[in-house]
Amino acid sequence: MRALLALLALGVLLTAHELAHLLAARVFGTRAVVFSFGIGPPLFGFRALGQRWALGAIPFGGWLRLEGENPHDAARASGVPFAALSVGRRMAIFAAGPLGSWALAVLLLAGLFAAGTHQPMGTAVGAVEPGSPAARVGFRPGDRIVSVDEEPVHAWSELVEALTRSEAGAAAVTVARGTETLTLQVEPELDADGRARVGLRQLYAFERLRPTQALWRAALHTGVVLERILREAGELLAQPWGGSARNHTAGALVWSAAEAAGSSADALVRSLAALSLALGLFFLLPLPALDGGRMLLTLWEGAMGRPVDGRVQTLLQTVSLVAAVAAVAWLTYGEVRQVLSMSLGR
Repeated sequence: MRALLALLALGVLLTAHELAHLLAARVFGTRAVVFSFGIGPPLFGFRALGQRWALGAIPFGGWLRLEGENPHDAARASGVPFAALSVGRRMAIFAAGPLGSWALAVLLLAGLFAAGTHQPMGTAVGAVEPGSPAARVGFRPGDRIVSVDEEPVHAWSELVEALTRSEAGAAAVTVARGTETLTLQVEPELDADGRARVGLRQLYAFERLRPTQALWRAALHTGVVLERILREAGELLAQPWGGSARNHTAGALVWSAAEAAGSSADALVRSLAALSLALGLFFLLPLPALDGGRMLLTLWEGAMGRPVDGRVQTLLQTVSLVAAVAAVAWLTYGEVRQVLSMSLGR
């Protein structure tokens, strides 16, 4: 059931990505030969808004074919052929997909923040795990972390990083407790990802924002999520079997969306937003079949005054296909090795 939910979530986000391409094309007067909801042979189709729409046999994702996109298509365009558009407008259409994925993430988070959700309260401590290093040295809920080893911390992530750097011994953590300022010596423990753990949980408080505030907060939050996705993607490619299975497997974001569907609306919206951002980054990869690669080929055409030679495009597509297969094999090897090591208890 979770696998089906994961595929459904991914399919909806892929369809939204393709709809963003279509919207940008329509702005410039280019229509689609067909836009299909789902893949595979069409079950049925209809005409609306000056173009054909179809429902694919497999309800996963979507795809479109723009008029004039294929130079060998002899059908007459009812609007402006895609090939007749300027380089800048074609670039805008290619970029619309990743931008649409980002915009969808912002709208999802803005809706969540406007409806009300629990927000982190800086470096305030919400709970202390019993028996943890923090509990043993006297941390209490309500404490506000001021500094670690005399280094000021203003965010929970900065606290974790500062504690991780102090792994060789006890860290001097300064906290504000009411009107008092205390310094507690705590020795961090490292988790499976190499991050410091002392048994503190961040304080969260329910907050409902005005629409404009929610939109701004959502835009800022996507920047934080994008930075984390890029960092973890780099760690994954460098060592696909390192770290925990939850945070370092290729399908972690998709699977978390499926798990969140059964937990809470808050978790589901956050997971879908993160997955939409990850999709936007994926389509920006410089591979000929993806938006990033097509943008590079269009830039080349604009700079040189002619399209890239067909044979060169074929070569690039072959190389990118081999690279993609190698990357999938590399990541699959990491996941299989990780699963086996966990199953065997190593």
